[in-house]
Amino acid sequence: MRISMCHCLACQRRTGSAFAIQARFPSDRVHVAGRFSDYVRPSDEGGEERMFHFCPDCGGTVFYTTADAPDLIAVPVGAFADPSFPPPTVSVYESRRHPWVALPPGAETDEAWASLRTLYEAGEYAEVANRGRALVEAHPENAQLLYNVACCESLAGRTADALDHLRRAIERSDELRSLAGEDSDFDPIRDEPAFRELVS
Repeated sequence: MRISMCHCLACQRRTGSAFAIQARFPSDRVHVAGRFSDYVRPSDEGGEERMFHFCPDCGGTVFYTTADAPDLIAVPVGAFADPSFPPPTVSVYESRRHPWVALPPGAETDEAWASLRTLYEAGEYAEVANRGRALVEAHPENAQLLYNVACCESLAGRTADALDHLRRAIERSDELRSLAGEDSDFDPIRDEPAFRELVS
């Protein structure tokens, strides 16, 4: 579905590196064989849980799942041991990125969203929607930004804007379709026919 690069402190600790890179697949396209052990931890903000499955012999993480995307399985790119594996297209937790880490050309970042995250966490959804419009105009190809602004527009009662931005986000990253289907931020518009069509 996508290949992402994460700079959160939890991923840095888990990998022993400055970042983690993972490829996400629909769970029905992944077959898990062999033994593995589990480790559960919350996300960097203490939010949704992530279930890491690692090899009981060497300790390497072989795949993981997140509570907010139960239909996806993430596999660390290093587990493929394939230097020709495609580069990441999304970079998250930019605020924790080591300054010497360079991103692949064209990689999408969450830097624009970082300026609005505090307002979102404080429940200031209308304010995020207001400010988000200008950010979306400045970063029209950023699927994560479009998605997050759509969440706030949904919560602020701006149904038409939320549907438009969600549609544009899904067009750029189909992984967001299944995420939106489970995301409680879209509960206010969940019964809209256009929303049901987007997530089907």
